[in-house]
Amino acid sequence: MPRRILVVEDDEKSRRLLIDVLGYHGYDVWAVDNGEQALRDAQAYAPDAALLDIQLPGISGFDVLARLRSESNGAHLPVVAVTASVMDLDRRKILAAGFDAYVAKPVNIRELLATLHELFAKAES
Repeated sequence: MPRRILVVEDDEKSRRLLIDVLGYHGYDVWAVDNGEQALRDAQAYAPDAALLDIQLPGISGFDVLARLRSESNGAHLPVVAVTASVMDLDRRKILAAGFDAYVAKPVNIRELLATLHELFAKAES
């Protein structure tokens, strides 16, 4: 059964790219464009991982992560920050907030796939 990945990205082109690439690589992918819908979908559909933009309309990616972590089905969900914030301080802040990994935009597909593979392997051990 393919792994289910929730993509939370407000930019339509970025969202479409992630859906297409991950789908091509065998993942079951769906996407939303805001944090509120991400929280509802994570609760309803229990993804195996989430790719979460930091800069979202409404609530931020940081707030979405905090709320996910406070819910029973989101406490151990692997969440990857996908963001244009590429400074070292930004990266440290993102990882300190509890994200499991960080991928910079524009997304390097090989890096993203390797990150997901690593997170899923870690979750299985």
